[in-house]
Amino acid sequence: MTSLHPRPALVDNANVAAADAYAALSWVEQFVELARLAIDEDDDEALRRRYEDELLRRAVYLRAAGLFDVMQIRHPALRAMVADAR
Repeated sequence: MTSLHPRPALVDNANVAAADAYAALSWVEQFVELARLAIDEDDDEALRRRYEDELLRRAVYLRAAGLFDVMQIRHPALRAMVADAR
């Protein structure tokens, strides 16, 4: 079966591709860590709010990159917060 969508262009320089992949992975890792911190922070409301603000700021870029088209946040409150931040 032939795809209607063109395949993404391949990068010739493997070093550039690897650096880009590590940078993208870093953003995802930081997003996950901020999500965990926001979920787990019960004592300090101001700190939890800072985690959430940074999480939502990063969600904009990750959404633009298509991450949420292929992955879903399982935590209901976090999923709703990210969805509302469009």
